[in-house]
Amino acid sequence: MGLFSRRKKADASEQPLKKRIKELKCRKVSFEECDFDELERNMRQDSASILSLKPVNYYAVKNTYISASIYTSTDYRENYVQLRRIDHESVTDTSEIFPLDDVTLEKTLAKVGIIIDLEAARAESE
Repeated sequence: MGLFSRRKKADASEQPLKKRIKELKCRKVSFEECDFDELERNMRQDSASILSLKPVNYYAVKNTYISASIYTSTDYRENYVQLRRIDHESVTDTSEIFPLDDVTLEKTLAKVGIIIDLEAARAESE
């Protein structure tokens, strides 16, 4: 019984947002390297600053880049992004989880060739 009570305590201490994003769809996209600290500061002020990032050229060898894990609900009403700086296949920096509005999400994904239809997704979920 002691083992199970410990497991419940560990689950209860997990942050609700971290639990929530596990239920959302995740897309990973890569952007060219930039000053990670500055990017994180800008994201805290305005999540639209993610639009300043340039997509990685997939035909070029990139040893250092920014990986964005974008979490979305099926109707795109709830969207989050977490950024990681990757250097030679190792994560060197990780940001907090930032909320994204649907317009910023749509523009960010379009930069990497992923086209979403917000209206159709919302109509389908209703």
